[in-house]
Amino acid sequence: MKIIQSFWSGNQTELNNFYGWYSSKHNWLSWILSCNQLVKYHKEVELYTDNFGYEILIKRLKLPYSKVHVILDELNDYDKNLWAIAKVRTFQLQNEAFLHVDGDVFVWESLTEKFKKSNLVTQNLEITTKYYRDNWDIIYPQLSFLPNEMEDYHNENSNLACNMGIIGGNNIEFFNLFTEKSIEFVSKNKFNFKDTNALNFNVFFEQVLFYEMAKVSNEKIDFLIDEISLDNNYQGFGEFDKVPQKKYLHLLGVYKRDSSVCKAMEVYIMKYYPESYSVLMKIINEDRKNTTEITFLNKNEVDKLIKGFEAELKNDIVKVDNFLLKRDLFGQDLPLKLDELLQSNINFIIVKLNCFNFKTETIADFEIKYIEIQEQNHVNRKYDLDEIDEIILFELNKSVDYNTFIRRIKEYIDEEEKDTLNEFLFLVNQRLRNYLILRIIAIYN
Repeated sequence: MKIIQSFWSGNQTELNNFYGWYSSKHNWLSWILSCNQLVKYHKEVELYTDNFGYEILIKRLKLPYSKVHVILDELNDYDKNLWAIAKVRTFQLQNEAFLHVDGDVFVWESLTEKFKKSNLVTQNLEITTKYYRDNWDIIYPQLSFLPNEMEDYHNENSNLACNMGIIGGNNIEFFNLFTEKSIEFVSKNKFNFKDTNALNFNVFFEQVLFYEMAKVSNEKIDFLIDEISLDNNYQGFGEFDKVPQKKYLHLLGVYKRDSSVCKAMEVYIMKYYPESYSVLMKIINEDRKNTTEITFLNKNEVDKLIKGFEAELKNDIVKVDNFLLKRDLFGQDLPLKLDELLQSNINFIIVKLNCFNFKTETIADFEIKYIEIQEQNHVNRKYDLDEIDEIILFELNKSVDYNTFIRRIKEYIDEEEKDTLNEFLFLVNQRLRNYLILRIIAIYN
């Protein structure tokens, strides 16, 4: 079973196209990470793309696909917002078992081992809520053609769809039927939409139609994730602080527009794929002229920066040169390290980093305290403080070992509240973990 991906530019040739992401940079970073993680765990990873995708992903970024098919320019008479048509066309071109993986999906294990005998595979089943239904109520009156298989959904006798972060299987005959029907659904309606409705149409000719056709045919579908999600409420799909223990991330919907998630993805790539990161940053600097993206990273430089920062922490002298870069690289794996140290009951040192400022705002007569965290080539982050945060950050004014820190923290619990001590300490540990994600503290042992 081979892995395939598809990139279609929609007949656009601008590097600075966001494709639904927080920034255009993060769109291209996503492809770097998605491809490299797939290649790490699979022998065959093929790309279906157009000429622009080939220029950026292959010629300039040199992503390590085993095979590339430059054929998707044939779709350029479709509205550029009908992005899922490229996926459907790519499915249609397959004549052997496959798994298609979206460019915003990242894996830390093999997918094909799990599904090599599967009839059909998708990421998970989802319930189509009012969010989908409201879009459908706008789209349906504009349709010239509706497949028979969509009648149940239209009449509200069905409210399920398949999320297609991954999709595939061994049943090529079913995919031939599905793709033919899906492309017919689009082609007979493609001139009916304004741009916004074209964008919202994707989910219906892809995810909803696939589920309805599988249901009608009584086809078995295996799912990567067994939990059924609401269509607009996916939890935990952007947690870079939990990989590689967590094996699958999918930056769908709001995740790809979340600045913190995009920053976490960027730092992960800086640490583990620094050469590819630097190549992209050089391309961006050339394209935008006055940008100052980092272009000097490689594996040796990353190791040098991380080791140097740890030595500075231990000597209590953190140098200002490349401070934010060193902080980010060193901090990448610290949340998981904290988990391991706490579980093993190993003492460690906590250091508060000089990279944020305390601020206060008054809104509607309420005083709001927060910190503003410095970021490199990124918007500064804001984190609202409560009383527990204020206590913890006060006790971290100087570097301290964890056991001493906890001993001091316990003094804030009143005698009559001792029965809540464990709950309070659990909360404190969660705050420490969150501070590591925010990069306002560091730890070492």
